Amino acid sequence: MAFFALIIVAILIVVNNLLPIIGITMEGPLVNLLNTIKEIFILIIIGISAYNYVAGKTKGWTIAFWVAVIIFVVGVVLIWF
Repeated sequence: MAFFALIIVAILIVVNNLLPIIGITMEGPLVNLLNTIKEIFILIIIGISAYNYVAGKTKGWTIAFWVAVIIFVVGVVLIWF
C-alpha cells in the first residue's frame, strides 16, 4: 500500500509544481481535493512507519505520536477553509 501511495504522491507533487512553470495556474476545489489526497497518503505512509516505531516505546511516545497525527489532520482540514 505504501508503494502505491508513494507513486500517487510523487505524481501529484510533480503535477502541482510543473503546471505553474509552463504557465497553467490551477486553483479551486479540485486543487484542494488533490492536495488533500496527497496529504492523506503522506499521513498513511509516515503514520504506519511511525506507529511501528512507537509501538514498543513508553506511553509518552505513543501520546506524542497521536498528538502529531491530530495536528497533521487539523492542518489538512484547514486547507478547505
